[in-house]
Amino acid sequence: MNLVKDIIKIPNLITLYRLIISFILPVLWINKISSQLLYFLLLLGVLSDTLDGNLARFLKQKTALGKILDPLADKCFINMLFFLFYWEGKISVSFLLVIFFRDIFIITGGIFLLKKGIPTQQLTPTFLGKTSTIFQLLSLVSLFTYYYVNEISYLYVEVMLKFTLFFTLASGFHYLLLFKRLCQYQISPKI
Repeated sequence: MNLVKDIIKIPNLITLYRLIISFILPVLWINKISSQLLYFLLLLGVLSDTLDGNLARFLKQKTALGKILDPLADKCFINMLFFLFYWEGKISVSFLLVIFFRDIFIITGGIFLLKKGIPTQQLTPTFLGKTSTIFQLLSLVSLFTYYYVNEISYLYVEVMLKFTLFFTLASGFHYLLLFKRLCQYQISPKI
């Protein structure tokens, strides 16, 4: 992997934006920067999640770096924002923990498989995983809109949060089954 060549590809730069903004948003949020600016940055982060993958396919710029950077940026962006909503008292600790521990579980499972030498090619994002991410991002936008822009009904936010919880738990369980299957069919390393 040529890191310098890969990092300057447009999809990876967009993903890198989402990763960097994950650490800038909390500083801006805590310092009570304008809600409009926070909303704009949040929306750009959410849009970047769709844009980077589609551009990588369209421009034929899929890279090994992008395969690592994209899920990392998603997890940092989503977990950081949900933590901020928890910190502000807008979501429950149980909701936050479901989001957080599912991601920790997926990362830990992937590292475990790699350490055991188990091929992880089958461990690509699943339909449930992608759906979970979409609902998590929609929930973040809904929460911010409701609490800081006030243009939507709380019923909509509540529905988004319930779907997010459902798909997050379902995808976590699905990844558990995938990890189990990969461990059962472990190929012994050739000596």
